[in-house]
Amino acid sequence: MIADEKTRLEEVDFTPKAPETSRHAEVSTSPTSDIEQRPHITFKTKMAIFSLIMMYESYLFTLIMPAAILAYINADLGPDPKYPWITVCWNLGAAIIVTVGGRLADIFGRRWFLLTGAIAAAVGALVGATGQSITQMIVSGVLFGFGGGFQEMCFACAQELVPNRYRFATLGIMIFANHVSSFGPLIAYAFVAYTEIGWRACYWFCFAFEMVTAVMLWFFYTPPTFETKHEDDGKGKWQLVKEMDHVGLCLFTAGCLLLLLGLNWGGVTYPWSSAHVVAPITIAFACFIALGFWEVYPALKYPILPPKLFKKWREFTALLVVCFVAGMLYYSMNVLWPRQSTLLFLNSNDTIIRGVYANMVSFGTIIAGWYCVSFMPMLGHERWQLTGFITVQTALIGSMASIGINDKAQAIATVVIVAACNLPPSPLSFGMVSLGLDDQTDIGVAVGLISTFRLIGGAVATSIYVSIYTSRYAATISPTLQRMVDETGFSGSFSALLKATALNTPAAYAKVPGINPETVQAAMLAVKTSYVGAFRVVYLVAIAFGVCAIASALSTRSVKKSTKSNAQAVHLESEKEIGRT
Repeated sequence: MIADEKTRLEEVDFTPKAPETSRHAEVSTSPTSDIEQRPHITFKTKMAIFSLIMMYESYLFTLIMPAAILAYINADLGPDPKYPWITVCWNLGAAIIVTVGGRLADIFGRRWFLLTGAIAAAVGALVGATGQSITQMIVSGVLFGFGGGFQEMCFACAQELVPNRYRFATLGIMIFANHVSSFGPLIAYAFVAYTEIGWRACYWFCFAFEMVTAVMLWFFYTPPTFETKHEDDGKGKWQLVKEMDHVGLCLFTAGCLLLLLGLNWGGVTYPWSSAHVVAPITIAFACFIALGFWEVYPALKYPILPPKLFKKWREFTALLVVCFVAGMLYYSMNVLWPRQSTLLFLNSNDTIIRGVYANMVSFGTIIAGWYCVSFMPMLGHERWQLTGFITVQTALIGSMASIGINDKAQAIATVVIVAACNLPPSPLSFGMVSLGLDDQTDIGVAVGLISTFRLIGGAVATSIYVSIYTSRYAATISPTLQRMVDETGFSGSFSALLKATALNTPAAYAKVPGINPETVQAAMLAVKTSYVGAFRVVYLVAIAFGVCAIASALSTRSVKKSTKSNAQAVHLESEKEIGRT
């Protein structure tokens, strides 16, 4: 009997087994020895992620390069006062599409949305490269924004393809890879200076990059299809279309569009008190209030903004606030710094030198890329990383507020460091949000909202900051000019001299009756002095926003170590069996 029992025990397999999963599960589980057994990322997955990195690069080029050469486009095809809308449309489209597209991709699958984004941006580049009017260039910007919104989904797409323990490392690699696009402004100025077709070369470059991206996505990026996503519930496409949150979709799109239009019109195209500005912003807020009630109270099967996300303050909502303020600085710096450096420090007409100055913000992002790939995944304690970067960034804004006419070195160093501190909060937030989700099927809309809030923050800041420094300058230039020209022996028309300061060029001053060299120098100094005071006010206002971001960062929660496991949200279609073994 004892011998029989011993025989039975020998036949039993005591090898630890992984928990059983559903046949259709997309999440792979790890053995008990998860810490020791790190998962292997296959070549196909690596190529899929590389195609997403290429898409991120092409997306950045369509953002950075046209913005750097706007003045050249307007000089060639204009002048037309509508020319800033070439880049404004990018922000309008991307801010809306990244969240809407992310939610639709959560439901219907991601592959075709990303391919649509790459093709739309390629068409936008082709339209821009052959543009013969500012209107046509604005159409190009609209296509760039539409495509860019889908392309910014790359952060969600890449994270779900790797085990949770590698999500921050993957985000770090994506940020590090933007070294090429970080030189976008300088490359754009080089095209202008050294190619026969000038600024059009930038659009042909973007076209080539987008087409290569589309080809790579076609061959390597094969995420779960619609059929795979709905293998368990058996729902068809038409059924899901009917179950979509159509009211929420309309309210969200209308609210974002009207808010961004009002902000971009205010103080530029129309006065802030104009109905053209007040009405869109007011209606936008009404849409957002209605959207909040609509998303919470009806029993929606697929809400465009799942209320369960916003209930998680420390894992989600606080990060929206952080990224909103981070966007206020990042996107506004791309507007403020070129203007500030040109007015205060740049006396050369050398196109390449102008490109170097325009590239200072991007130099900071290169430094940030090294941090993100080297230290961000290793350090952990994401809450404190986030708080540290926001705190340093806010403190350095105080340094920007103290910059004077002769503080070129301080300005350059501060801009580079501020930009280096501004970028890491984004990948940190992307990872914290994605790993804080209860349901990974919401990753598209969750990460998309982070991007939307960052883009809207940039639009809000650009409007506020430009309005502040233009109004402040307008209020101080006249008394400053009067004070500085009193001792130069100027006897001509002061109003004509004041009008010449708008262009602030030797040619403009030469047309003023009674002008002399001393008066010209005094007028140019008065312009710089007035702008120094105007920019100082802008940066002091920015400090207040930074304090809000610090408070929000402190209220977040670091990702639990147990969450950084071998679990993986999805597998490529060609590797589905890996997730079921």
